[in-house]
Amino acid sequence: MISIERGLEIVTTVAAAHAGDDWMPAESVPLAESLARILREPIYCDFDSPPFDKAIRDGFAVRFEDVVNVPVDLRIIGESRAGAGADVIVNAGECCEIMTGAPLPPGATAVVMVEHTARKSNETVQILKGAKQSAGLLRQGAEALKGDRLLDSGKRIGLADIGLLASVGKTSVLVSKRPRVAVLATGDELVDVSETPANGRIRNSNSYTMLTQCSLAGAAPMLLGIARDNLEDLRRQIRRGLEHDVLLVSGGVSMGKYDLVENVFAEFGVNVFFDKVAMKPGKPTVFGFRDRTFVFGLPGNPVSTMVAFQMFVRPVILALLKASDRPAILEATLEAPAKCDPDRAALVPAHVRFDAGSYRIAAAAWKGSSDLVGLSKANALIMIPRREGALRAGDKAQFLFMDA
Repeated sequence: MISIERGLEIVTTVAAAHAGDDWMPAESVPLAESLARILREPIYCDFDSPPFDKAIRDGFAVRFEDVVNVPVDLRIIGESRAGAGADVIVNAGECCEIMTGAPLPPGATAVVMVEHTARKSNETVQILKGAKQSAGLLRQGAEALKGDRLLDSGKRIGLADIGLLASVGKTSVLVSKRPRVAVLATGDELVDVSETPANGRIRNSNSYTMLTQCSLAGAAPMLLGIARDNLEDLRRQIRRGLEHDVLLVSGGVSMGKYDLVENVFAEFGVNVFFDKVAMKPGKPTVFGFRDRTFVFGLPGNPVSTMVAFQMFVRPVILALLKASDRPAILEATLEAPAKCDPDRAALVPAHVRFDAGSYRIAAAAWKGSSDLVGLSKANALIMIPRREGALRAGDKAQFLFMDA
């Protein structure tokens, strides 16, 4: 049984060794379809931003020297509005009416807000409050200069990035192709979500949590359905799964009489790097590799499956995508004691809240690794270290948000 840290080291090393550029090539997608995709090209500014000195408020463009002593009357010589600048030069004693986003006319050095003026006639305005040089302005290139790198390859494209890509004329974007992930649940006890379970049966929830976690990570999941606890069915379904970039199998990897998944992995020549992790929930987690497929055997209990995916599968998907983002491990103050285990580290469902400038966290009420009801009421996982004793209320503890 290996530690979580050693398991992560193995997973990332194997992923780095095999996830070359030829494995997961880039593809061009329309800008409107690029949200949450992984960028595979650096993005540069194609012109100064803003491309001219522009007003950031409605008012009057003035020479700041003319408004040192107020009130003062200035002659209005034109109007500059967004998309149509004024063809004037502001000289001493003059001003130009200006709208937000409009170009600053030559000669002007500041903008006085309209709220700080009193219109006396069509040709004259009284300035009631002075303005320092460059007040009310955004100077040319203040946001970015032509040629500046705006986004790096490997970034997950967010909402603001969509606007930024549009602003530099990217109608299409080069992104990582989504890894194909086969999702297989195993067990004689499983029925489809549309069925009413008979005695001893349960609905198949794992396929849908794994599918969702794959999608959130950026992969393209495919549901293979349910494989029964017999070698013939497992061979048929696992053979199909090995045609994908990643194969996820939940259940059948423990020590029971009908836990046959590792036997089938061996038949197909999967090179297994580990099959037990000092982690709870999620101890019977299997990681292997065959030809061009990363292979995972995840525990059958729903919470265990989700935790094992978060810790070990997601890093592989991110490596295939050439993604630079990683789950944020944050720190919070414990609001109640948390018992440690000298044999296994734990990832415990928890409630985290932000209060008075810091995170505070407490374990959620849950009843073990099959308790989806308890997990659904949590928003984070406390990371309890592998050691004797307990963490006390007031101690610092690391945590992951559930949607990380």
